[in-house]
Amino acid sequence: RSTIVVTRILYLIPMPLISIITPSFNQARYLEQTIQSVLGQDYPRIEYIVVDGASTDGSVEIIEKYGRRGGVSPPKITWWISEKDSGQADAINKGLVRATGDIVAWLNSDDYYLPSAVSAAMKVFEENPDVVLVYGNMLAVDESGNPFNTLNYKQLTLQDLLCFQIIGQPAVFFRRSVLEKTGMLDSTFHFLLDHHLWIRIAQHGKILHVNQTWAAARYHAEAKNRAK
Repeated sequence: RSTIVVTRILYLIPMPLISIITPSFNQARYLEQTIQSVLGQDYPRIEYIVVDGASTDGSVEIIEKYGRRGGVSPPKITWWISEKDSGQADAINKGLVRATGDIVAWLNSDDYYLPSAVSAAMKVFEENPDVVLVYGNMLAVDESGNPFNTLNYKQLTLQDLLCFQIIGQPAVFFRRSVLEKTGMLDSTFHFLLDHHLWIRIAQHGKILHVNQTWAAARYHAEAKNRAK
């Protein structure tokens, strides 16, 4: 009888919500894989937000396919918009303002999650209530999605971040509560805008590396990580 009571109590406690934001601008070639990698996660409570910068390459049609009623089967995009913005940080911040999840992440429109990445990250947060940010390892893939390197990170401290030791943004998840203390992304940053946020977050709590590969970052000619 006690087992039945415990099961009922657990059933009444919802799993934490995670908010994932995808900023995008004219990335139709890769966008659908990004969206599918989020919607295909096995974690049941995902709030997915897509912020498009008024793309003209067919991106909006892809977003509509996953966002409208009568489209693909659930889960779908929770909220999306397509309008001009002032850059990547501005687009992500629009999503962060809308986010209501306990945990937050963003995934650029040419990157993608590996299977079960979200459930793995959420498990780490559940087991480590003092941790404000977790990060895994990351694949580096080419424009066709072929891996050419695995970026294995290590446990870093605030001091390490201040010394410009970098972690892979697509494999980072953090608590919304700490974001409320640090503020949003600095829209004056074009490069290292993520690293700047990690430094501010690490001033408010523990960050934790998990030796699992959670995401893939795509390196291609038009990507910010390759553009000159």
